[in-house]
Amino acid sequence: MEEPARMTNAQPADAPLSLRQRNRLRTRRELLDAALRVFADRGFGGATVEAIATEAGASKVTLYAYFPGGRDELFRELYDEVNREYLETATARRAAASGFVDRVTALAAPLLEIGGRPLVGRFYSNSDPTVEPALAPVRGHASRFSVELIAEDVTAARASGVMPPGVEPDVLAALLVGALRAALVQVAADGTRTDQLLAGVARPGPGAARPGRLLTGGLPRRGAHRTAPRRFVNAA
Repeated sequence: MEEPARMTNAQPADAPLSLRQRNRLRTRRELLDAALRVFADRGFGGATVEAIATEAGASKVTLYAYFPGGRDELFRELYDEVNREYLETATARRAAASGFVDRVTALAAPLLEIGGRPLVGRFYSNSDPTVEPALAPVRGHASRFSVELIAEDVTAARASGVMPPGVEPDVLAALLVGALRAALVQVAADGTRTDQLLAGVARPGPGAARPGRLLTGGLPRRGAHRTAPRRFVNAA
């Protein structure tokens, strides 16, 4: 049985990996990919350690050597991988965007693109309560990140007159992130085209002369009750 790869301080970060290290990384990747496939086929309840190891062509002993926490650790690592991918992509796109709508779209597009990848999208958008204990430590990171950035953009839009001064940044941000999460679920479930959903942000439609018109209509103003939208933040 191979021992999982261990990083040491003696090896520079940019040093070439040895064949042994590459093999260890490959085994780790194969176990993660197998967990994703088994989850898609059987759901969390059917994704046992034995089923995942068999799918990867490995033994249960090998699986536990790489992931001592077993199935839960595998799924946490998978979920966190998608989190990191989203955060990196969204941050880069937002940095290159200008204007409120473009900056919101820069956060929305990478999320919907993830939803459009069959295995990853179904896993990342899954709301099965049985998987929640395993994913709780890594869930909500992307949503909180998006809420914070959109709230910053709303604050800037208010200051520049693009949005009415009474709009609450954190309320609008939470509502938008909730809508994005719902769109992610839709894309992952039925293959809805992401460009069609993004068009609803980029082109609000008749009567929306400016971004704030679509995004702030009917929203709570300052002093209104503000707790309900928070439920959206615990999603992705």
